[in-house]
Amino acid sequence: MTAPSSAPTSGLAGIPGADALARTPGAGAFASGTASSELTSALEPTRIPLAVTVEGGSTPVVLAAIVTFFAATVLAVLVTYRFVEGYRRTRARPILLLAVGMFLLAPAPMFVRLLAGNLEAVPLAAQLLLTTLSELCGLLVILYVVYTT
Repeated sequence: MTAPSSAPTSGLAGIPGADALARTPGAGAFASGTASSELTSALEPTRIPLAVTVEGGSTPVVLAAIVTFFAATVLAVLVTYRFVEGYRRTRARPILLLAVGMFLLAPAPMFVRLLAGNLEAVPLAAQLLLTTLSELCGLLVILYVVYTT
């Protein structure tokens, strides 16, 4: 049985087995207490900032842009839904294609911007390419319906 160590373990007292680690031969950094503050700071819960910083303009302008974006997204989804309802009622293929074209033109790029804009793994060039391709395909489908019926 070993006697308890008198080595400083500030911040390690609440960690199970920390006193045994401090007594372990070769654990000089823990025994001397130099790494204990680093370990303690690494184990502390991350703090959520209370202040929000805004990039791209003043706070009212950014909030207005966000509200407008979400309003446009909701309206685009509603218009697409109305096209789908019209297709379900009439079973007319052009109305289904209009629904697909409308979805690719407005809601799909908005969802891509919303999701990919919050992921750091997706580069801006890829976001722009995806949204532009979706809008292009939507316009092509709508033009196809307009000129073939």
